[in-house]
Amino acid sequence: MQSPYTLAEARVLFELGRKPRPCGRAGLLARMFHLDLAPVASELAGELNLAPAYLMRVLRKFAATGLVEMRDDPENGPPVLALTRRGKAALVDLEAATNRDLARLTVKLEDGQATELSDALNRVTRLLAAAGL
Repeated sequence: MQSPYTLAEARVLFELGRKPRPCGRAGLLARMFHLDLAPVASELAGELNLAPAYLMRVLRKFAATGLVEMRDDPENGPPVLALTRRGKAALVDLEAATNRDLARLTVKLEDGQATELSDALNRVTRLLAAAGL
């Protein structure tokens, strides 16, 4: 896949993009009481199995290019992370490129083969999740 991001950088973007932000009543209460439920770098480093120092370099690069907002936690906790509009747009572009590549790789598969591949990938995902990976 042609991308301006390394694999690790793309993983960071994907993870930040998939983290749900509170909405509705929960989101209103979070904003009213200044509760920031965004992911923190230490959680992200653990989830992605990245060295915290490396993750911070990636996050600083993303912050410098306007993809990520890093705010200090008001309680002196670790920095809180969020994708900016530009970061969300970059994630949409990255996901579209990934989908194009997947379509290109699987276009010649027959329906049964595509189902078999999908089942195998789902099994791998379940096994890795069960192992805590």
